Amino acid sequence: MSTEIVKDIVCPQCGESQKYRLYASINAKEHKDLKQSILEETLFDWRCKRCNYFAAMAYPFVYIDNEAGFVVCVAPGGSGSTVEATPPLKAYVKRRVKNLAELKEKILIFDSKLDDVAVELVKNALCTIIRRSYNNVRLHAYFSRIEEEKLEFAIYLPRKPEPVYHSTRIEVYAQSQEVLRTLNYSDPEDFSVVDARLAKRIIEEYQNA
Repeated sequence: MSTEIVKDIVCPQCGESQKYRLYASINAKEHKDLKQSILEETLFDWRCKRCNYFAAMAYPFVYIDNEAGFVVCVAPGGSGSTVEATPPLKAYVKRRVKNLAELKEKILIFDSKLDDVAVELVKNALCTIIRRSYNNVRLHAYFSRIEEEKLEFAIYLPRKPEPVYHSTRIEVYAQSQEVLRTLNYSDPEDFSVVDARLAKRIIEEYQNA
């Protein structure tokens, strides 16, 4: 079940004291509205009822989807978490992320019944190609959807508020799965970070095998 906490906060602009509702845990099945706010990246949004001051009230919480079999620990800014891989969570895919954008991506990946490690390998290959087209600028890529046998990614470039979208064939995803099978890759039992750094390590291990 979802765990709700109500706290008193003071607006930093007008000093008005107000109630703020936050969540220590969110159950996807019980609170589809909260899942939607995560997908819209508005869960942390807060606006003062008196002066209209806006702020993003980031806080750690746990997101769990019992039907899809995954649980994600959200730790903004890399903050610590007391979440442990307890026996009831043994069969679940367990991940750790830093923000709502990363949580949103995990939800979209698992809802599409994809392996997020293989998706990260696909992103690595795609971003390598895209960087060459943009003079090797630093960019961020997030899985968006799967459609017509293609995986689509939202690519965020420096100083560009809106993403550009690039797609790659599902065969590239299948090749990434084969890389993982070749390396006998297995998911850690504890909460793990599956991101671009992990993808880079896996590719280096595969190339040196």
